[in-house]
Amino acid sequence: MSVAQLRRSHNRRHEIADEIVAHLTTFECDLGRALESGSRLVGFLPGARTDADLSATVGQDAIGHFVISLGLISKAMESAVDGHHSLDKTRQHFRIDVSAGGDKDIIPGPVRGTSGSAQADPVNALP
Repeated sequence: MSVAQLRRSHNRRHEIADEIVAHLTTFECDLGRALESGSRLVGFLPGARTDADLSATVGQDAIGHFVISLGLISKAMESAVDGHHSLDKTRQHFRIDVSAGGDKDIIPGPVRGTSGSAQADPVNALP
């Protein structure tokens, strides 16, 4: 490959990395909004039931289903963090600088001896 071709390939990888960051940010924000709105719904339902003078048994199964869905959203958020770590390894392999993203705090790695979804204590992970 010529130097010009290598430069084009390098530049294209950086452009694609920026596109990935944009999609990842949207995905993470969508998960956060889903968790937020679902939490508000679960918090609202018991009071609404009381305000409507309904028995505590009315709608309890629905609340249980929504609580389960919140747990699934939380798991999805944990998986998104794991995806971050995977993408970061790829970024490092291709020597792509961090050029976009959150507040640039160090993302703690998975705690050794776990399945990979548990996170290290971010306070103790700082230099």
